[in-house]
Amino acid sequence: MDLQMQLRRLELFCTVVDEGGVTRAAERLQVAQPWVSAQLRIVEKAVNAPLFVRDGRRIALTEAGRRFHAWAREVLAGSARVQRDIDDLTSGAAGSLSVASSMAIGTYLLPPLMTDLRRDRPGADITVHINEPARALRSTEIGEVDFAVTTWFDDVDPGPLHPEKLWDEPLVLCAAVDGPPDADEIPLADVAGLPVVGVPAGVAIERTLADQLAAHGVGPLSYVIRLGHAESLKRAVIANGWVCLAPEYCVAEDAALGRLRAVRFTDATLVESIGLFHREAQYFSPLQRAAVDALRAVAERKLAGQA
Repeated sequence: MDLQMQLRRLELFCTVVDEGGVTRAAERLQVAQPWVSAQLRIVEKAVNAPLFVRDGRRIALTEAGRRFHAWAREVLAGSARVQRDIDDLTSGAAGSLSVASSMAIGTYLLPPLMTDLRRDRPGADITVHINEPARALRSTEIGEVDFAVTTWFDDVDPGPLHPEKLWDEPLVLCAAVDGPPDADEIPLADVAGLPVVGVPAGVAIERTLADQLAAHGVGPLSYVIRLGHAESLKRAVIANGWVCLAPEYCVAEDAALGRLRAVRFTDATLVESIGLFHREAQYFSPLQRAAVDALRAVAERKLAGQA
């Protein structure tokens, strides 16, 4: 049997599981439904066991199906990794590194680390993909990237990935130079009375911020507007005399240049926790290992400074 066809059938099987049915899988893959059904029958015949049962209008996995699904995901992820390694060898690249990250981390924290890595390795092929944390983790799980660096939650569900909490970054109130508040240190409760620019509801940093505010007795904030990137938040603050809550690393340069103020809290410490996620069985090349080590070195320095 052709290897590509075997992998194609595993991808099809996983798509049917993800979509919850043959029809939706066929639509997503833009193929005929009977062809999908035929391929599933071939897979079931190959393993000599039923993999699906009908559950109302959807299909559900049997016990054998669940085990096969877990194995198929591992095979596909490994296949993606091997193919990328082969492509690197064919192109003559010294090595490849692909990282998925949440937006602020991928915009401000990772670029200096990755550019340092690239400067020391002229033949390296390094890419940082910016996505929502859930998408970054999914990309890591299926082998599209080597690892993810995203906002961490204490109740994070990494699925099959290995989670590693790295360090905490302080959150500050980003304020215009001549705007409110009048002081450079305020009680946390005073934020509720300020014109706050927020991020879209439901994104990672909004969730962790809401949890921490609630833990300090501060209710949901009333945002004047929600914007999708730290740069747009900062520009809105500068142009309108508003404020926003952001990781200190997002505003440090602007504060140093006098474009913004980083206002701290007298009675609370808010943080964004940074997490590293990779597959349990992930093999790291020397380049990938160097990137992970660089992240852990930052974590050690941060933790030493907080001690």
